[in-house]
Amino acid sequence: MVFTRPNGKYVGRNILNYPFKIIHKELGIENCRFYDLRGSYATINLRNGTEIRDVADILGHKYIETTENFYISSTDENKKDVSNVFDSLMSSETIDNIIKYEIAY
Repeated sequence: MVFTRPNGKYVGRNILNYPFKIIHKELGIENCRFYDLRGSYATINLRNGTEIRDVADILGHKYIETTENFYISSTDENKKDVSNVFDSLMSSETIDNIIKYEIAY
């Protein structure tokens, strides 16, 4: 992004960095860069059903692998969901029937 004054003169990126740092100081957040918002943006959108190709395009990535490798972060919520899916599969009636079938023969 490029920011300018009403007269068209370049402002610089500190116009965003300074308020960003103040907000983080107030919230007690350390070691967070403005650039880190890209990863949060990608993760939140993907978690809410946005197609990875669309997110990659918005981030300016030619290849979706770039988005996958660098901007998608795993969360405790995602890990719990994966674990729950596995648990439900393992405790399903279909699995029980397969086990019963294997034992019977």
